[in-house]
Amino acid sequence: MNSTTNAGTAAAERIAHRLTKPGTAGFRPNIGAQSLGAGALGGVLLHFERIRLGLGDAATARAWLRAVAHPNVNSTTATNLFNGAPAIAFVLHATDAPSRYDHLRARLHEQVQAITTGRLALARERLHHQRPTGFAEYSQLSGLSGLATYLLATEPGSDLTGDVLTFLVTLTKPIRIGRTWMPGWWADHDPFLKQSPEFPGGHLNMGAAHGIPGPLTALALAYNANLRVPGQRDAIEWICRFYDTWQHEAGWWPQWLTREDLDRGRASQPRPGRPSWCYGTPGIVRALQLAAIALDDPARQAAAEGALARCLNDADQTSLLVEGGLCHGTAGLYRITQRVAEDASGDRFTTALADLEVHLAARPVPEHGFLDGEVGLAFTLQAAGPRITDESIWDAALGLAAPKVLR
Repeated sequence: MNSTTNAGTAAAERIAHRLTKPGTAGFRPNIGAQSLGAGALGGVLLHFERIRLGLGDAATARAWLRAVAHPNVNSTTATNLFNGAPAIAFVLHATDAPSRYDHLRARLHEQVQAITTGRLALARERLHHQRPTGFAEYSQLSGLSGLATYLLATEPGSDLTGDVLTFLVTLTKPIRIGRTWMPGWWADHDPFLKQSPEFPGGHLNMGAAHGIPGPLTALALAYNANLRVPGQRDAIEWICRFYDTWQHEAGWWPQWLTREDLDRGRASQPRPGRPSWCYGTPGIVRALQLAAIALDDPARQAAAEGALARCLNDADQTSLLVEGGLCHGTAGLYRITQRVAEDASGDRFTTALADLEVHLAARPVPEHGFLDGEVGLAFTLQAAGPRITDESIWDAALGLAAPKVLR
């Protein structure tokens, strides 16, 4: 362990110490405690993960969980991997929560099953009426891709998991919007969940947080573990070819596509966005790499890894990172690079990781939460280095790692 890594571990300890007491100020205002992305549930994830690593205090973790989940857990159909019962269930599973929480885990699991069943019913109704989809239906952050992450970890061979995978396959089938056929994940809103003249009729999202990389990752991880439904391989290959079509000659991809972009066959985005998990090339690369591994396609895998290498060597892209968080900051880029490096041959990313590590604790985070704040940064700092050695899978929430049962 080098001096930079030692400093990172110490910084992670300081963050955990600052977040010892539940109710700590600094989580995003007006966000529910059961939000994994920005709420106090991030603190629960932090302290239960520290128990797993032998670094934490059981009483602290229990206090955080009680503050978040007592007296009621939100289990409405609108909940997802980043909010409510599914989010809490994921936290307890990903951190190997002690056996005293088995009853709670079982109750939460039943709630997730019911939530997923309800979500699928709504999705099927939407498909029956040939209406466009939206982020809340399919995405990693708020839809069935995120729920697939949890189900692949807890009941990989179940009929329910198969039903979710089957739905994700349908997103590659064209849907008729008016008189025009669109790819099946065409959303009826703009990237900001609004209606705007810049996005007439909606848009097609390309980013890892809200776009087709979420379904691609779930389908690829399942396929690689021999969990397969009809059309799954074709769907994986189709999405990969779609990204081939829309990749810029400089190696990056657009964040989204409008109807006009699709009509003329050229993206209107003039330059690459920031190299982030949520919308940037790195998040897309990890999904494409996992897809290539599932397809046993070394050439496609090398192409995906090459796109990340080009991104990391492009100062115009890396200079766009001004925050330190997971979603659109340095921590996210670092963790993605670690995961890509794990599955890549050779050590082509070692230098890039060392360079990024210097900046990990230096860039600001605006809050305490998991996606944009200190919790996500602490996780990344704790596992800094050329290889992830702590067997952590908290980043499965981002689609970066396979659930333990599939590893």
